[in-house]
Amino acid sequence: MTSIQLQRHGQPQLPSLSSSQLRTGGVFLVVLLVLAGTVWLSGIPLRGSETDAGAGMSLSAGEQGTTLSVTSLEAGASASRTVTIRNPESTEVRLALVENAAPTTAAGGALVLRIEHDERVVYEGPFGAMADVRQDMGWVPARGESTFRFTVSLPETAPPFSAGGQAATATYAWESTP
Repeated sequence: MTSIQLQRHGQPQLPSLSSSQLRTGGVFLVVLLVLAGTVWLSGIPLRGSETDAGAGMSLSAGEQGTTLSVTSLEAGASASRTVTIRNPESTEVRLALVENAAPTTAAGGALVLRIEHDERVVYEGPFGAMADVRQDMGWVPARGESTFRFTVSLPETAPPFSAGGQAATATYAWESTP
């Protein structure tokens, strides 16, 4: 399972460093602060980067969003991965999901994606064909979490989707508003 935590960025806390270490890390810190500020202004600051991979499918989450990639799947098989969005704030936030992908032609276009949000189906259809528009996912309670399950399947009658070909990939941006 992959986890993402919503957070407000506070003051960075640095360990005790020598002046030469501070000078060496200064550029890195400035770049990191600019990136953190950009992500904070985008509406959903994310922390950490994790990958859940295996069975020809990976789900990675980080500050730029979540990427789902499928490299192989046998006909009649399915694979699932989950991502949990955590809200550490003392107020609830409204969550939205935006997919950025084009319908895949892998396995003859037969790859099917099902997205569930807290056990409620929010999309089921061709992989990459969910509208590339902002979709409201409801409220994440204060200090609560929401779980999304991504399941990719291939019908029995479809040609197998084998490793070595072009991966089917979709990216998802998480947006929150108070």
